Amino acid sequence: MKIRKYSILAFIFICFLLIGLMVSNLQSLSADQVLTANGLSANSRNLTTKRKISLRTLLQYTEKKFSKEKITFEFYNKYDTDQVLIWSNYENTLLPVAKGKYFTPDQFEGRVSFALTSPTSNVKTLKVQDNQYIVLNNNYISVVGNLKSVDDSVQTKYFITTGVKQANSKINLSNFKIIVDTSSNRVVEELSSYLNGKVSTPAIVSSHRTTHVRRAIAYSVIIIFIMLSMALSSFLVAIINHRTTQMDKIKYELHKFYLRARISRFNLYNIFAAIVSYIVLCNHAFFTNENMLIYLDLFAIVLMLIGYLATILYLKRKEEQRVR
Repeated sequence: MKIRKYSILAFIFICFLLIGLMVSNLQSLSADQVLTANGLSANSRNLTTKRKISLRTLLQYTEKKFSKEKITFEFYNKYDTDQVLIWSNYENTLLPVAKGKYFTPDQFEGRVSFALTSPTSNVKTLKVQDNQYIVLNNNYISVVGNLKSVDDSVQTKYFITTGVKQANSKINLSNFKIIVDTSSNRVVEELSSYLNGKVSTPAIVSSHRTTHVRRAIAYSVIIIFIMLSMALSSFLVAIINHRTTQMDKIKYELHKFYLRARISRFNLYNIFAAIVSYIVLCNHAFFTNENMLIYLDLFAIVLMLIGYLATILYLKRKEEQRVR
C-alpha cells in the first residue's frame, strides 16, 4: 500500500513539473525568438504607400493622431537590405539584446541617432576607447547594444533610430519597406488610409500565427490531460488511505480525526510539491509571466482536494448502505 501511495505522490510532483513545462512552451510561442530576431512580433503588419512623403511627415502624423497608442515603426531600406530605421513611442524590448541595451524613448526623440548591430552585421564599424560606432556616409553612429544570436536565423541587419528631429527622417518613404507593430487594428487601418496604401501580414508572422494556434491547442490539451491525471491520482490516494484506516481498525471516535489528518497531510504535500516545482521551473525554464503557472498550480491543488473529499464521501456512503 505504502509503495503505491508514494508512487502516486511522486507522480503528482512530476505532474506539477509537466504543467510548468507546458506553460513555458506556451509562453515561448508568444515570445518567438525567430520573430524577435527580425524585430517583429505577432502584431507586425506591412504597409505600402502611394504618397510621396518623408519619414518625418509620417512620424509627425503618428505622434499627433495616436499619442495614446503604443506603436513601433520599422523602415527596411530597399537599397541597403541590412539597414533598418526604427521608431517607437513607448519603451519596449522588441529586439533581444545580448550586450548593451535596447533603445530608450529618449533616443527616438533626440537629434542624434543610435544603433544596434546583429551578431554577423556586415556594416563597417569602428571601436574607439571601448565605444563602438557604425561608419555610415562619413557619419559615426554610436552602437548602444549587440543583438543576441538565435539558432536557425541568419542575422546581418543593423538597426538605427529615427525620429522627427533626426536627419535620417528626411528620407522619402518610397525608399523603404514599412512595417508597423501595434495591437490596435484601428491604428493600422487609419495609417493605411493616410498613406493611401495597403495592409498585409509578413509571411514569417503568418507562419508564426498558424504554428502558434496549433501548438497552443496541443499544449492546452496536454495540460487538461495532466489535470485529469492529477484528479485521478487524488481518487487513488483517497482509496488507499480509506483502506488503510479500515485495516488499522481504528475506533469510530478516532476515525474522523484520522481522516481529517490524512486529508490535511495530502493537501499540504500538494502545496509543498507545487512550491518546489515552481522554484525548480523558475530557475530552469522560460516564463514571460509566472502568474499563469501559479493559477494552474492552485487550480490543480483545489481540484485534487475536491477529488479526494468526493472519493472519501462516496466510500463512506457506500459503507453506510452496506451496514443498512
